Amino acid sequence: MTSAPSPLPVHVVGIVRGREINAMCTIALDHDAVVLEWPQAAAWRLALDGIEGLGMGAQGLTVYLRDHDVLELTGDDALRPFALAVMDRVCLMPELTRGLRHFGAAPRPADRGAGGTTTTDRDVLQAAHDAWFGPLLAARRAVHGVSDPVRQVTLMDAAALTEAMTAASAQIAQLLAPADAAERRATEAAIEDEARALFTALERLRVTGDLVRHGATDTRFADWRRWVSAVQGVFASADEAWTMVAEIVREH
Repeated sequence: MTSAPSPLPVHVVGIVRGREINAMCTIALDHDAVVLEWPQAAAWRLALDGIEGLGMGAQGLTVYLRDHDVLELTGDDALRPFALAVMDRVCLMPELTRGLRHFGAAPRPADRGAGGTTTTDRDVLQAAHDAWFGPLLAARRAVHGVSDPVRQVTLMDAAALTEAMTAASAQIAQLLAPADAAERRATEAAIEDEARALFTALERLRVTGDLVRHGATDTRFADWRRWVSAVQGVFASADEAWTMVAEIVREH
């Protein structure tokens, strides 16, 4: 994450909550807001979650706020690293697996009669678990430490994830029916049927990702927040689907 820059003197022109501004001030960045310090007035705090987008120039910065408010900041070359630091704070990826039951957890095979489960049972269930969550965990690792919204969307590409989860279904079916093509196809279809909500969530991820890639600068952060919500939906849907996928594995 880019460190917070020192306070910068800037000239500010714009409108916030119906108030016109044309004045010098000093801007600084703290953990949850951009702070504007005025020479003869109380400081303003612009909450980071209220910033909809940024427009960066060589020595200028446009801050797009909610309700169509806009501030034009003019300063020097230090404004660009300031803007990058703001983007680092705004577009920090949240933890995606907190609260999920099955990500990273060792699967527990159900007991089978008095003899319980075998090592083979556990190995197959673990292999299926790894195949199912592997693509999403790889995507999470790929975006770790990345704050550029477009780069994040590219690294966690919805089309690639959809293909990878389809391949994971096929891989699990291969584990369960390696020598029976018909059974393998039926198992794969059953897995995909249980994962319908996941594939719906992946489609939402694609749509919201396209908005980040191709949307306007003034709504880039707002579009990114919708995309993050879609990412969280994908992880939650995969976690929920695993319950039934694991049952399919146990029944073989």
